[in-house]
Amino acid sequence: DGEMERRVVAIILKHLEDTGTDVKQQAVRTIASLARKVQQPQLEEIADKLATHILNKTDEEKRDIGSIGLKTLVGVLTQQTAPAVLKRVTPKLQQGIAMEAEVAHYCLEILNDLLKSFGMIMSRDLASIQSGILPMLSSPVAATRKRVSTCVASLAICAPDQLFVTLIGSIFNNIEASRNADQIRTYIQTIAGISRSVGHRLGRELKRIIPLFMSFCEDDKYKEDTEMLENCLQAFESFVLRCPKEIGPHLDSIIATGIAFIKHDPNYADEEDEDEDLMDEDEPEDEFSDDGDYSGDDDNSWKVRTAAVKCLGAVIRTRPEMLTQLYERVLPVLMARFREREEIVKMEVFSAFKDLLRQSQGSADVVDAMDEDPPSLGRSSASVLRMLDVDRVVKVVLKQLKDKSFKTKEKCLELLRELIAVLNGGLGAYLNALIPDMERAIDKAAKTSLKVEALTCLCALLEKHPGADFTQHVTKLGPAVIASVSDCNYKISAVALRVCGRLTLCTLNGKPLLAASNPFVLNMYTAVFSRLSSQDQDLEVKEAAIVTTGQIVSTLGDVLGPENLNSCLPVMLERLRNETTRVTSLKALSTIARSELKIDVSSISSDAVLECSSFLRKNDRGLKQAALTTLTDLVASYSGSISAPLYQSVARELAALVTDAELHLTHLVLQLCVCMVRCAPQATTPLVQQFVLPRSLLLLQSPLLQGPARASLRSLFATLAASAVPGCGFQQLLDELLGVVKAAPAPLSRQSLSSIAQCISSLCGAVPPEQRTQTLQGFIAQLSDPGAPEQAKLLLLHAVGEIGKGFDLSGFALEKVLMAALLEGSEDTKAAASLALGSLAMGATRQFLPYILQQVAAQTEIRYLLLQALRQLITLKTAEEGKGSSEGGDRMGGELPRVLELLMGQCGAEDEGVRSMVAECLGRLGLICPAEVLPRLQELVKQEHALTRATAVYALKFTITDKAPMAELAGCIADFLALIRDGEIVVRKAALTALNSSAHNKPPLIRPVLSSDWLLPALYGETAYKKELVRTVNLGPFQHKVDDGAELRKLALACMDTLLDKSADKLDTSLFLQHLQARLSDELDDIKQAAYQLLSKLAVREPFCVREVLDLVSEPLQAVLSKRPKESASPQDIERHNELQRSAIQTVVVLHKMPESSTCLKFQAMYDGILQDAKLKALVDSVSTDADGTAPPMPPP
Repeated sequence: DGEMERRVVAIILKHLEDTGTDVKQQAVRTIASLARKVQQPQLEEIADKLATHILNKTDEEKRDIGSIGLKTLVGVLTQQTAPAVLKRVTPKLQQGIAMEAEVAHYCLEILNDLLKSFGMIMSRDLASIQSGILPMLSSPVAATRKRVSTCVASLAICAPDQLFVTLIGSIFNNIEASRNADQIRTYIQTIAGISRSVGHRLGRELKRIIPLFMSFCEDDKYKEDTEMLENCLQAFESFVLRCPKEIGPHLDSIIATGIAFIKHDPNYADEEDEDEDLMDEDEPEDEFSDDGDYSGDDDNSWKVRTAAVKCLGAVIRTRPEMLTQLYERVLPVLMARFREREEIVKMEVFSAFKDLLRQSQGSADVVDAMDEDPPSLGRSSASVLRMLDVDRVVKVVLKQLKDKSFKTKEKCLELLRELIAVLNGGLGAYLNALIPDMERAIDKAAKTSLKVEALTCLCALLEKHPGADFTQHVTKLGPAVIASVSDCNYKISAVALRVCGRLTLCTLNGKPLLAASNPFVLNMYTAVFSRLSSQDQDLEVKEAAIVTTGQIVSTLGDVLGPENLNSCLPVMLERLRNETTRVTSLKALSTIARSELKIDVSSISSDAVLECSSFLRKNDRGLKQAALTTLTDLVASYSGSISAPLYQSVARELAALVTDAELHLTHLVLQLCVCMVRCAPQATTPLVQQFVLPRSLLLLQSPLLQGPARASLRSLFATLAASAVPGCGFQQLLDELLGVVKAAPAPLSRQSLSSIAQCISSLCGAVPPEQRTQTLQGFIAQLSDPGAPEQAKLLLLHAVGEIGKGFDLSGFALEKVLMAALLEGSEDTKAAASLALGSLAMGATRQFLPYILQQVAAQTEIRYLLLQALRQLITLKTAEEGKGSSEGGDRMGGELPRVLELLMGQCGAEDEGVRSMVAECLGRLGLICPAEVLPRLQELVKQEHALTRATAVYALKFTITDKAPMAELAGCIADFLALIRDGEIVVRKAALTALNSSAHNKPPLIRPVLSSDWLLPALYGETAYKKELVRTVNLGPFQHKVDDGAELRKLALACMDTLLDKSADKLDTSLFLQHLQARLSDELDDIKQAAYQLLSKLAVREPFCVREVLDLVSEPLQAVLSKRPKESASPQDIERHNELQRSAIQTVVVLHKMPESSTCLKFQAMYDGILQDAKLKALVDSVSTDADGTAPPMPPP
């Protein structure tokens, strides 16, 4: 009702002028509710009234009410309701900023809120606002200058490019022209504020700004102007964080400036040499001594030092590629400033030092700088140790640990934890010096936070130095740690319990450290048991008590004695029955069961097994996993104390868990069954046969069976056959396995047949040779029977091959049977026979390999299948233990030269399948004997025949795996990757594939090549769309365009994606982005999708770099999102179009989550348009819900 709205609004506005303060405040609060509901005329009236109050020169109370009300109103406005309010408010605010300072301050605050929230729809007023507020930067009133500076930073977000250039130019000219220090400081603050708001827009001006700011820092006139220096350093920090691309050339000077001003303390006489500060840790320090000759409340130089440390910290956090330089230049300065007299500054120094250590932990550049041998590159704590003077760091930290400030002590302990993590220990030599300070830190009188940090640090020390001698420290630390276990603060208690557990696990000369410390062990146990048995305590303490009890009992159970064990175990069982602690209790029971002490748990074993079996029915995957692991450990250690009914109860529950839907659980179930059959064959074999075996045979029909689950199933069949329990013998199990094929409702997949064959092989390996021979003879007879079903033959071929992997079957004359299958069988039979032949050669290489080579040369029709057999043999050989180039030839039965000659001769074959098989054989041979193979491949890459070159470089993909011969590859990798510049498409494809494999599996191998001036430009060149690679194919009445360069672009994007993951520090992000942008508008949808996904990943890793081009990338995204399929489009075309739009929306969501993405006007306008489109908004909601806006994985090329 419009009339009712007007009346209500009028009454509320009238109450704004009420004499009662409470009434006015309540009226202001009501405005927020009204603004969401009333129509535009009433909204304008409210805004107009509030703005009028702000302009009141005489009544400060009215100005306050108007300001609060208008801020409340702005907070509830939307993009739809804001224009009406802005129309009424903006002119009055512009009028107000020209009035007295008191009024101007209110107007500037409101204007700042409007610009931040609705600047994009204030475009008509931005120029006049800018011209109105810029002169106020030179106001004599400091409060005015501060508000104007903030307002200008908000204006910069929404200012069009031309207006922004004018804004920066005006400020810059004013800085150069001004001689007033207050004004210069304000201008510097304003530039820093603009940088924090829209650093990507300011970046291009840094080449003018930074030299000017540096001149202020170096000018003697300002050397004691604390505020000026602080503002300059804060601006440098902002530039480092917000302008990552443009700041690069200026980083050296910024680091030098930060180092200079981190020592800025003109009122403090400190002429000591830095090294003299490293006093011996045994030298006492006077708690009441003064660190200098000056102390004064008016000294603000600490602000400059704080800003300098923060500036250096920004460089440390954002420039991991400069780590070597930072270690050399910044690390010594930070350590010297540990003696800083102002605690605020000292805390920042500690934080910067901690950031530097963290960068060491996560950067490969430290290793790159220190290791001379490129193939050995890796993240190594030894490399950090060589660059970091640990001895000096520890001495400096030890001195600070004696400081009277508990905050300083906390920070020192944090640093020690970080150092332990980076070095993976490395402080064993300093234990005698560190422990006394930790003892004081966990004293009863210490503060809670200090205690927690000290105990956490002690826990890290114990964890990372398990073999160190802590014997003498147990006596000193023990009482304090035990007292902390009983502390009323749950954090202290929980960490202290973990320390007890770590002490329990420490060893000395292979024996438990505490084995001989009976009094301490009993006292510790008493304290821990008190926590274990208590009901009313935090869950974290309960879980820590359970874990620690398990560690104490398993390691020191013989010291505790039967009485303590008998009191402890029932409580553990009680915790096992509690829903909140049962998983932790299961793990503790497993720890006890695995103990070498063979702890007597007979008092609870039956109940524990029963509880565990009941957990298997719960709908909690983690609980079931823990229960299965615990049952396996209990059966392995206490099988004799578990009754037959208990075994039956367990077996019943296991049957339902054998399924291909949860292969990890299936693996754990089968492992438990193996353990049961081994430990109690008579009692459990019939149960396994009754409950688990039928489900296992059904599982064998699944094509999903693989990995640990299949290995456990093989182990189960072998264990059952070896148990020799009547009714479950070899022949019966074999018949059941062979019967799986007959029982299957449809022909089984190759994967299923292979799984059954592996189980048959395991069965045959568990029986005497005579029985195995008899079985094989039966298999051969069936394979020779032309009337045998094809599925049965396929299974037998797989089975013979699996058996032949481990046994010499050369005496069974299998060559004829396999050749007949290769020549006359179906495609599936041929493939199975090929794999079987290669597997047979594994068990009898000297007999079968010459035969394979002979047939490859003679049988041209089945050459591909015979090469597949050779590949199978080579693949199996590479999986053998004890690899080495010296024995490679022997492992190939002395036939390596013949194998190489044969494969080299087939590199240029016209059949692509043959070439692929040859490349894989050569690549895998390179793992066995790299010294012989890699030089031959190098020769091939220089051949004139393009197919030969392509095969040679493609072979590298199969050599560069986790087991790659790094030393040999390091010398030749550049020769192979140079083919990325080859003139033939097929060769470039192979080179890109090899590059992707190298970048993924062995990044250190290609790091030197990435630094060259040809590899990355060549890679980026392959991302370009090339018209000369597009050809037209005539299809009768139709013409079809074929893009031969599409595969190259896909492979190039895949390489870029891998390099971004593995070697990001070697990439120029701006150049990377430049080439990626072009692919956002590619002709092909799947390449667009790959580019979207890569852009999403880059946005997560380098948000500030992506933000610089956000407006540019929004254009191709907008084109895809605004496109609609044709009315005549097929369902497949519509589905592809929807998938492309969904991929684009995923990217938009990720980009929108970047910091300050709303400052990019074109992108924000596109995003607002998406939210107004019902279909696209639904996609945004779906993507945000499903993936939380994270970058999706890149599909394989």
